[in-house]
Amino acid sequence: MLVKNTLRSICVSGLMAAAISVAWAEDGVLRVGTEGDAPQFSMADANGNVTGFDADIANGICAELKVKCKFVVQTFSSLVPSMDSDRFDVIISGLGITNERMKKIDYSVPYATTPQYFVVPKDSSLMGLKSLAEIEKALAGKTIGVVNGTTYAQFIKKHIPTADLKTYDATTQQNSDLAAGRLDAAFGDSPTWVDFLGSPDGANFARIDVKVTGADDHEALGYGMGVGLRKGNTELKAKLDGALCNMIDSGKVKAASENWFKDDYTIACNK
Repeated sequence: MLVKNTLRSICVSGLMAAAISVAWAEDGVLRVGTEGDAPQFSMADANGNVTGFDADIANGICAELKVKCKFVVQTFSSLVPSMDSDRFDVIISGLGITNERMKKIDYSVPYATTPQYFVVPKDSSLMGLKSLAEIEKALAGKTIGVVNGTTYAQFIKKHIPTADLKTYDATTQQNSDLAAGRLDAAFGDSPTWVDFLGSPDGANFARIDVKVTGADDHEALGYGMGVGLRKGNTELKAKLDGALCNMIDSGKVKAASENWFKDDYTIACNK
């Protein structure tokens, strides 16, 4: 009886997983989890309309799959934990592919990557630094801001463990504290800083001219951005990979990147 009940439980679990994996196709709607508060990547207005690079990638995928995108907006740090609650089918939110996240979710092929920079006041002595090693040494014990749940937070914890790390649920919150002088530095990606440094709040700040990429630490910074999805959903992954490769090869990812970031962050398809 125990064996029969166990087998029945396994079968029921398998059927539920299968039902979830095909529900998006049957409904004709792909539910997309995204932050909605990361300028240039994902921006949601008061009516729930989402624009930005992530939205362009999502809408491009939905067009390839001939389904409609439905965006589900929530804080970045809650996206991966929410994956198993069936709130959405995929995560498209500048989500870096990391070894730690791969324990919890699966990914599509990587489609883009961005350089990261430290931003400090223009009159900071750190402005003249020329290497990552010099920056890490100079920021020991200093207050550094990062968005919670990002690969950038992991990088700071690993490479500047003595820093006073301040984490934020949204990029806008981090940048407000930076502008108010509550941080010695903040660490984030290039498009975030383009937006901030071009604003009135960012007028007295600049990025240190040292580019940080996944090549500096794949374990912490990952292997580029991918679409996140539930473990074992092989059918959806195959369709996502195909859609993204088509978008990469046709130049649609490049066009979206250059539109929002004035640069091409595309990673060649390696399906």
